[in-house]
Amino acid sequence: MRDADTPPQDPADRLNARTELTPRQQAAVIRRAAAEVGLRVEEWRNSSGWQDTPTNAYLHQATVVALAALDALPEPSTQQELGELVDAVRPVLAEWRPTRPGPEQQIFIAVERLQKACG
Repeated sequence: MRDADTPPQDPADRLNARTELTPRQQAAVIRRAAAEVGLRVEEWRNSSGWQDTPTNAYLHQATVVALAALDALPEPSTQQELGELVDAVRPVLAEWRPTRPGPEQQIFIAVERLQKACG
């Protein structure tokens, strides 16, 4: 049984096992998860609940910069190149914590999926 903050199992979550996917396939999973994080962050930024505090501005900017860095990377063909994609999103994984209340919970859920996608 899941509580309100636990996302339903996504069928794509089962595809996230690194040993089963090629670097290119794993990159696609990471990029989709990162795009969801970006969408949730922009929804939060554009919501009536947004508070323009230094912390919120930093979280928004850190996410935007990390996702832009991810977008700039080419499709990987090796595990090492795949690691570069994971390194690009690492600031997102490090900054978003589940203790943030309200609309930011949806961001954390997306970040949790991104973390699973990264392995």
